[in-house]
Amino acid sequence: MEALLGFIPEWFKEWIQVYIAPYLHLEVRHLLGILGRGILDTILFLTLPITLSYSSQSVWQTRYTLTSEQQQQVQQWASVANLIAYTEDVPPVVPLVLWYKEGGLRAENPANCEGIMGLYTAVKTGQHPCFPPGDVVPRDVKYQLQMGTRVFKDYCPQISYTTTDPELLKRCYLYYNAGPRSRSNPNNAAYVMNGYDAAHQEMIHTDIEGRAYRLQVLGAWPVHLAIQAQLSHSDLLPAPRALLAPAMLLQEALDRLWSYQETRQPSGTPAPALDRCRKPQANACLSAASSAGRAELRPVLSPLLQATIGGSLVCGLLPGVELLPAEPALVVAPMDGSLMRYTDQSGKLAVLIENEEWSVWLLGLRSYLAAPGTIAAGTPVGAVSGVDSDWAAVHYAVYDKRQAAFVDPIAFLPVGTCPPVQ
Repeated sequence: MEALLGFIPEWFKEWIQVYIAPYLHLEVRHLLGILGRGILDTILFLTLPITLSYSSQSVWQTRYTLTSEQQQQVQQWASVANLIAYTEDVPPVVPLVLWYKEGGLRAENPANCEGIMGLYTAVKTGQHPCFPPGDVVPRDVKYQLQMGTRVFKDYCPQISYTTTDPELLKRCYLYYNAGPRSRSNPNNAAYVMNGYDAAHQEMIHTDIEGRAYRLQVLGAWPVHLAIQAQLSHSDLLPAPRALLAPAMLLQEALDRLWSYQETRQPSGTPAPALDRCRKPQANACLSAASSAGRAELRPVLSPLLQATIGGSLVCGLLPGVELLPAEPALVVAPMDGSLMRYTDQSGKLAVLIENEEWSVWLLGLRSYLAAPGTIAAGTPVGAVSGVDSDWAAVHYAVYDKRQAAFVDPIAFLPVGTCPPVQ
């Protein structure tokens, strides 16, 4: 306060002392102290919400697999990429993954003449002239996306628009980078797997000119998964972006407290019911789940441990079933495995749990309750809000690695948790 008083001219203090203070029966120092505290309170009142919003957004963005700018590019170009993928007969997110790997999803040609899709061979052999460095207009972005996607298909003709086999997709991404004659294991390739999990960090990558260095950017496969998760959600924000991050972090804190209260006296993993909701079925986008494989690896629990009041089968990038509870509910891991998380700007969170034979997706969560890494069946991983909310239902998708296909998720749900879906 003394510092604040130092900025006030002496003549102004004397004027207040002579003409104002006698009528108010106040001392000048006391009056100025009140004024100063009022100014400070006003500044705090105005800046605290802004500080809270920006700091929350900073924390939230540390969870993004793709940056905010990259997510916006994915959303903007998703329909164009899907049309190109359908025309060239490759999976829908492939053009965007290649653009990320070669151009960082930036509409800007690099200085090496290879364009945003890294068309090294086409440029070096003279099949295509140098792509001029600098900004790229939308028409040229589309043109380059199609060129790169066509090369991808030429290098890996066995792939198609409906391919979901992770091992084939990884191998095709490797071919795009190393050439169709490559015999390397894609699971050991930095271009394909860097950043996938804790065991695939800062991998050594050797480029086409023989230079080796540690990669910092994500590999093609984790980017493929992240884009799948993003495009499986609505891009409509449930709240203004300035309010979304603080609200999500507060909701997560409350859900963690709720989960702790529910599990502080653990009774062990719930025993899976022997009876399932129905026998495996198949439709246009889901295959019938097989009964082969190791029983201990199968998904045995429902992600919602109570009956649901609604459910609908959904096709798309991650075909599965929407499980709608009547009220807020914790979402649990249906099986043992390794957990990964995918966060985007829409506020809808996604979890992927994998083991040797199965992968399960849990999308539409409002909070995370488990860290990435090994997880046991029955562990809370998130929460949904139930009917008439922005985070109403959990989308449950089951992938059979032996069949290389998404399969009927309702066939994995125990009796007592069956959604009203035929």
